[in-house]
Amino acid sequence: MLFPILSLLIGNSVHRTVARTKRNGIFIVLAAVFLLTAYVLAVTAGAIWLAGVYGPVGAALFLAACALLIGIVVLIVMMLMNVQDARRAQERRLAIESLAAASISLVRSQPLLTAGVLAALVATNLMRSKHGDD
Repeated sequence: MLFPILSLLIGNSVHRTVARTKRNGIFIVLAAVFLLTAYVLAVTAGAIWLAGVYGPVGAALFLAACALLIGIVVLIVMMLMNVQDARRAQERRLAIESLAAASISLVRSQPLLTAGVLAALVATNLMRSKHGDD
C-alpha cells in the first residue's frame, strides 16, 4: 500500500520540479533579455547625451525604462507563480499526510481488509503492466 503512494509522490514531485524549472528558466531568460536591453539602451542614451544630441536621448531613456519595467514585471510574475506552487505543494503534502494517517489507522484496526485491498492493488498493477507490454 505504501509503494503506490510513494511512487505517486515521487512521480508527481519530479514532474512538478521539471515543469517549474523549465518555467523559471523561460522567465529568467526573458527577464535577462529585457534587463540587458535596458542596460544597452541606457548606455546608448548616455552616449548620445554626452555627445550633446538631446533629441534621441529622451527616446532611448524611455525605451530603457520600459525594458527595465518589463523585466521587473516578469520577475514579479515568476515569484508569484513560485509562491502559488509552494502553497499547492504544501496543501498536497498535508492531504497525503492525512491519507497516510488514515491508512495507518485502517491497517491497525482492519488488518484483513488491508490485506485484501493490498492484494487487489497488486493484482491490478500486474494486469496493467501485462496490457502495457502489448
